[in-house]
Amino acid sequence: MLITKDQLARRLAKKTNYHLQDIKIVLSAMDDVVKDCFAEVTDDEEISVQIVEGVKLKAAVVPPRERVNPKTREPITVKATVKPCVKYSDDFRALIQQQYEEKKAE
Repeated sequence: MLITKDQLARRLAKKTNYHLQDIKIVLSAMDDVVKDCFAEVTDDEEISVQIVEGVKLKAAVVPPRERVNPKTREPITVKATVKPCVKYSDDFRALIQQQYEEKKAE
């Protein structure tokens, strides 16, 4: 199940009693801010953005490396790339597991 940004905005508006349009503005701005943060990644330092308690979006540079072309068997240099990933804390994982088990027991 995919929860879209619009659906998330509606849930947040209902829970917080803020206007839906204001929530949508904040979520759109958050998209831009997160992208701007990841643009600051450097060869020496990864970037972590904590979206919610227990969930971090991370980006790190994978340095250039030597590989072998599988067709020609010639060595090639793969350029540096930025690798995004998500990290979950153990507490967050436990909470999600607990919620799953409680819902399943109902």
